[in-house]
Amino acid sequence: MKASIKIILKKTKLKDGTSPINLRITINRKSKFYRTPYNALPKFWDDKGNEFTSKFPNYLQCNRILNSIKQDASKILNRLIEEEHDLSIEAFDSLFRPEEVQKLSFIAYFQQRKLQLEESGKISSSYSYRDTISALTRFNPELLTYSFTKINYAFLVSFEAYLRSNNCRDGGIGVYMRNIRSVYNSAIKSKIVSSETYPFKDYIVSKLKSSKVKKALTKQDLQLLLDYDFSTNKEGIKALYTYLFSFYCRGMNFTDLAELKWDDVDQNSFSYIRNKTLVKLNVKIPNNKHMIEILQYFKIYRPFNTDYIFPILEKDKDLYSKTELRNRKKSVLNYYGKLLNNISLQCGIKTKVTFYTARHTFATLSLKKGLSTVMIKQGLGHQSIKTTETYLEDFSTEELDKAFENLI
Repeated sequence: MKASIKIILKKTKLKDGTSPINLRITINRKSKFYRTPYNALPKFWDDKGNEFTSKFPNYLQCNRILNSIKQDASKILNRLIEEEHDLSIEAFDSLFRPEEVQKLSFIAYFQQRKLQLEESGKISSSYSYRDTISALTRFNPELLTYSFTKINYAFLVSFEAYLRSNNCRDGGIGVYMRNIRSVYNSAIKSKIVSSETYPFKDYIVSKLKSSKVKKALTKQDLQLLLDYDFSTNKEGIKALYTYLFSFYCRGMNFTDLAELKWDDVDQNSFSYIRNKTLVKLNVKIPNNKHMIEILQYFKIYRPFNTDYIFPILEKDKDLYSKTELRNRKKSVLNYYGKLLNNISLQCGIKTKVTFYTARHTFATLSLKKGLSTVMIKQGLGHQSIKTTETYLEDFSTEELDKAFENLI
């Protein structure tokens, strides 16, 4: 009878682009696969050595765990042979208990999930995971050695208290906690930790609702921007014109503005797919003097030799890596934000003007004009009506009084 044991990277692709790493037992040409705690991208796996390459996070520890799994399987095979049992897959399966194998630590698994997000192109999510890991390790440096079972209700409450003591509000705390919850759920599915120790049965993340902060401009504020005199601020033109284009085109997100090309525009309309939600939007460009001025300006102002309408990317986006593309957009966004802030101060606008306010202003003014939330959701390209509702500011007392005055 012939038997073999091998750790392999399966060809099956998971949603995040990784493949599961399995223990394969073959007895008399019949094979059975057992899950290990790991998934990985092919470039992090050495097929000849049947182990992680040195580029995989905590590869030494991970390879030790895989070797331990293989050794446990070998002991069972030797036991079956020594005790002269019928050597079969069924006999092996009745004795092998992979759940007894050593598990990844909490932070090690968190870092692995962060890397998987980065490799699958979800750069913003990987940065959010990075920030969460950083906050956790500042809170408790010993956390690096913690198992998942130590991440319990008491730990989460203490972490929340630490964040509040450092001026973090519900919105930010909610982001950290949702990341921790997501990683814990993934670990349960990977059999690294039991669902019995799940701390989010008691710690309710939904209680962390960020209070609404005024982000939308009033009609009066918007008019101040439309009437702004550029004679003493030539550098601010590109930032304000890009901002106003965003507002008039349904609060178009900055990262999508950066990739909009002249060829995308067909007469007075264009289509694009949102980077964030992959929802396709068809947008009609309003026919007003402001949009005519804006488009005419960017036809003349061409600092880079590209096909993009706005001077945000210096070269074609395909020539950037995913990280480089994100960093380029973020750098220009920050610079434009400073230019917009100077303009808003000169105009006497109290609300901080950012590209998010263009989106919030479009949503709020649309609501106050009588458009339904469903229509606004579609206009913004949201997948959930709950997301749209976070963009909408409450009506003022005066507006409510006027609306209900002649109700009966």
